[in-house]
Amino acid sequence: MPTACDELRSLMEDYFGDPIDDSGPMKFLRDNGFWEDRWLWKTAKPVATISDKEWACLNFLADEWDHSWDFT
Repeated sequence: MPTACDELRSLMEDYFGDPIDDSGPMKFLRDNGFWEDRWLWKTAKPVATISDKEWACLNFLADEWDHSWDFT
């Protein structure tokens, strides 16, 4: 069940023009070196270098669409 907070939905609308669509955040992450394996997002980036916008997208996908991530 979708549970992203209003703040994350508002950010997604500001960033991508839609408060609940997953295609904008997913494309943004892919374009920035992330990849997805069965709804699990991964990156080779050091965690400390992940931008606020990338974290917002990751958190939105986790909260609204039940994705997750693994940065180990």
